[in-house]
Amino acid sequence: MRATLKQLLLERLHARQDHPVFSVVRRFDDNRLSHLTGADLMLRAERMQALWDQTCGPGPKTIVLAYGHGELFLSSLVACLLSDVTIVPIAAPRPGSQSERTRHIVADSGAAAVFCDAAQLDNLARALDVDADHGPACPVVGLELDGTVAATAPRALEGTGTRTQDPGPVLIQYTSGSTRLPKGVRIFADQIIANGKLCGDRFRISETTRFVNWLPHYHDMGLMGGILYPLLRGGYSAQMSPFDMIRSPAFWLRTISEMRATMSGGPAFAFAHALAHVSDRDLEGLDLSSWVTAFCGAEPIPADLLPAFRQRFAPAGLRPEAVFACYGMAEFTLYAAGETELETAPDAGENTYPCQLTPETRAVLRVFDPETCLPVADGMQGEIWLRGGSVGRGYLNLPEDSRETFGVSAAGGEAEGPWLRTGDIGRIVGNWLFITGRIKDILIVNGRKIAATELEWLAANMHDALNPSAAAAFMSDPNMSGGAVLMIEHKSAKSVIDAPDTLKDAIKRAAAGEWGIRLDDIRFLPRGKLERTSSGKIRRQAIAEAWRNEQQAKAHAS
Repeated sequence: MRATLKQLLLERLHARQDHPVFSVVRRFDDNRLSHLTGADLMLRAERMQALWDQTCGPGPKTIVLAYGHGELFLSSLVACLLSDVTIVPIAAPRPGSQSERTRHIVADSGAAAVFCDAAQLDNLARALDVDADHGPACPVVGLELDGTVAATAPRALEGTGTRTQDPGPVLIQYTSGSTRLPKGVRIFADQIIANGKLCGDRFRISETTRFVNWLPHYHDMGLMGGILYPLLRGGYSAQMSPFDMIRSPAFWLRTISEMRATMSGGPAFAFAHALAHVSDRDLEGLDLSSWVTAFCGAEPIPADLLPAFRQRFAPAGLRPEAVFACYGMAEFTLYAAGETELETAPDAGENTYPCQLTPETRAVLRVFDPETCLPVADGMQGEIWLRGGSVGRGYLNLPEDSRETFGVSAAGGEAEGPWLRTGDIGRIVGNWLFITGRIKDILIVNGRKIAATELEWLAANMHDALNPSAAAAFMSDPNMSGGAVLMIEHKSAKSVIDAPDTLKDAIKRAAAGEWGIRLDDIRFLPRGKLERTSSGKIRRQAIAEAWRNEQQAKAHAS
């Protein structure tokens, strides 16, 4: 009989009862390194469960966790896995930011309570507008580092989020919200076990794994890959703040070196950030020879990025085979494809770096024609579909979206499913998967469909100052083909374009010559100006909507 998630967790905690399961690493702090053993976690989880029952009442419930990185979240995660509580991890809102997203998640999840760090209570109360008539119908509680209650938000109402379904989801994992508002993916224990095995086997996570994780715990890559899977496979992980990594990528690499970590990674921007900001002096004394699993995913990876990263950090002992691309999504719990490369990646004329496929990942992945729902031959571009035990059980409160995305059948009964439609565009070449864009991020010219990333990369390749991973190309008018807009950021605050108008003209000629696209507007923007999701992805559709509204306002004014 297969062990349950709770049984598996208890086994791992008891095995490391007197040894650290997690460490929390801080860049600047008197308490720079703190540890949580298996015994610590079980004790803290028991206290956390009692607090939840005291605040919300006994029984199954859904709670929102708006913590920063560190002990409170780690204890809450373990408490959830050992109880009948569904957790909803979100970013701790900063002043004046993400209020709409935060309010949406609290209301959509039906939370019985919202818990946050004591220092974040006022910001969270403002974000949720708890003093207004439409404030959340649940307590908002600020906790000290040891888990004791510091304060509650004023005028918080009685909780109403007791679940009727039991067993319920382990967590509601909200997507980044690259269109407008995020969707809550319902992830149950069996999906975590299935995806944990798939990812753990392909990434070789075991009792000897030492993981350094800077990824946010409120996103699938950080939560599942950086915290939960090392825990469930018996390994150890050190947790550091995402802000410490952003402020100093050298600190990330130094932590890997000092802790003899075997595993760490992140999105493409993290690898590019390290290339741009880790100096020759930072390399002195750095030993990355222990780092055997350096995964890169979450967004299309520029074709030259990983080769450049390997070359740059080879003097510090980084093994070239350690660095590889991977692919996954929240709707699939986390991981779908990509692992240590068994052969040299092909040059297939793509602007993106591919993921290695093996029989295990090929079994859960196929490329389909998105319109006919028929599988396409290898080498042909189409929509990536996924299947298997890792597929989540639909979106919360969105039955129509769930039907369109989850449990889809291939046309004519071909390719046994059911399937998850990812919305990602890609193609398989040999044993490699190239991800080239998103179906909704498409430019249409005379019936031909071009991924927005194709235009973005074409433009970026025409000047070193432009960043292909920080760009938004979209249709000028979604109802008329041929016209497009390009907004693209500078790579850094110091980058300069001497003749911007000349460069714009050159990009327009290149786009017209390559695809027949007419560029109605090109804007070169300072770094960080494009609207992004909480995970850093460019919100192309939201940017497009804002641009079109601007054009309408100008037309009315004239």
